[in-house]
Amino acid sequence: MNEPSGATEMAHAEPKYSRVHRAAEIVSIFIFVVYAVANLWRLFATAIPTGPSAWFVLGGGAFLGYVLADFISGTVHWLADRYGSRDLFLLGPNFIGPFRDHHVRPKEITQHDFVETNGNNCMISFWVLMVVYHGVPLAVGDLTSLFLAGALVFSMMAIMATNQFHKWAHSDSAPRLVRLLQRWHAILPADHHDVHHKAPFETYFCITTGWLNWPLRKLRFYESVEWLVYRLTGIRAGEDDAINAGLAPARASEAESGVVTLPSTGAAERAS
Repeated sequence: MNEPSGATEMAHAEPKYSRVHRAAEIVSIFIFVVYAVANLWRLFATAIPTGPSAWFVLGGGAFLGYVLADFISGTVHWLADRYGSRDLFLLGPNFIGPFRDHHVRPKEITQHDFVETNGNNCMISFWVLMVVYHGVPLAVGDLTSLFLAGALVFSMMAIMATNQFHKWAHSDSAPRLVRLLQRWHAILPADHHDVHHKAPFETYFCITTGWLNWPLRKLRFYESVEWLVYRLTGIRAGEDDAINAGLAPARASEAESGVVTLPSTGAAERAS
């Protein structure tokens, strides 16, 4: 994947990665692992004595959680790409900035170590694991709670792995097993993710598996939400980037008319 040219606010500064933020990521990874293991223990300890039906229920919850993770990854990605700026307190330099810098330097993610790659996602997701562990009671025979807890736990585990999948989608030398999973589309494939990295970066936001990118695009889901947000608040999606790229008049016209121009669908159709 070539480094794209073109100017937006993304290109004006190198990303800042402070020691404090790295320390917070390390702590978050530790907490995430502790609660992930604790929750898995509870799930299996409940499923084993319940019988075969519990494993079908838990499997269904795990699958739903995996799909939910793809939607969450896409929605967070869309928000970071399309709203706010790198100057926003706390979120700007730590979340929004890295997403937008990534459009300018997509290969840079392959140089990140495990902590920098996965720390932010652990920081967000361990809270849900804490809530499940302390707030969702599990009992032998209670299939509803087992399904709910399973969906939440496996969705957060997939969220934790999302940026690793994303990193591998940009890698020129991913491990053989990873390439196999990409070929099966069990995790985010590189050619599928390439669709997002074509300017103006307004589609195919989901980066866990990418399964939901095609249906969300066909439904014009994010475009419709952007139009609704503009109608209700007057806030235009991508306004900061559009101003810096000289696209603001076009974006304003699209928002006011409710007609949003999509990039060519050819690549997207092939990648799906």
